[in-house]
Amino acid sequence: MYCADRSVVAVVLLAVLAAGCATPSGGPRLDTPPPKAAAKAAAPAEAPVSPPLQQAYNRALAHIQAGRHKEAEQALLAMTKQAPELSGPYANLGVVYYRSGRTKEAIEALKRAIQVNPHRAVYYNELGIIYRKEGKFDDARRTYSKALEVDPDYALAQLNIAILYDLYLQDPKQALPHYQRYQQLLPKADGAVAKWIIEIQRRVQPAQTPPAKGSS
Repeated sequence: MYCADRSVVAVVLLAVLAAGCATPSGGPRLDTPPPKAAAKAAAPAEAPVSPPLQQAYNRALAHIQAGRHKEAEQALLAMTKQAPELSGPYANLGVVYYRSGRTKEAIEALKRAIQVNPHRAVYYNELGIIYRKEGKFDDARRTYSKALEVDPDYALAQLNIAILYDLYLQDPKQALPHYQRYQQLLPKADGAVAKWIIEIQRRVQPAQTPPAKGSS
C-alpha cells in the first residue's frame, strides 16, 4: 500500500516577475516537489519592470521565505496596486494567504494571477492543489486539466492529476496515462512512480485468460 498523500506542487516563486529576472531558490511551497520536477513551468514573459520594482518583489519573496507573512502581504499588495498588470505578486499572495490559513483569499489571489496571465501552467497547478486539499475534487481536476492545456509537458500537473484520479476520484484507468507521461518527462525524478504504474497496471489490466484446450 502506498502513501495516500503524495501530492506535489511547483514552487510559486518560479513565477518570475518579468523576463530575465532571477528569483531566489528554495522558496515557499504548498508541498514538496521531487528533484528537478518544478523545472517545466515555462511561460511567456510579462512586461519588463523597473529595477526598483524588481527589488521590491525580491524583498517580498524574502519575507515569504522567512515566514514573515504580514510583511510579505503588505509588500505584495502594494505591488498589485503599483503594477496590476503583473501576475507574480498575485500568485505569491496566494502562497501567503494559504500558508496563513486564509484559503478563500488564496484561491481568489491565484484566480487573479491566472486572469492577468493565463499562460502560466504553474498557477493552475497551485490552484488545483488547494482545491484538492479542500476536497473540491472536480474543481481540482478541471484546474489541473487547464494547466496541461497550457503546457502538456508540465510534469507536476501530470503527476498531480494522476494522483487525483488514482486516490481521490478512484479512477485508476484515467490516472495511468498521466503517471506514464510524468515518468516519460522525468524518468529519474521519482522512482516511486514506476512502482505506482506497475501497481495500477495490475489492477486495471487483468491477466489474459489462457486459451481453452483444443482451440486453434
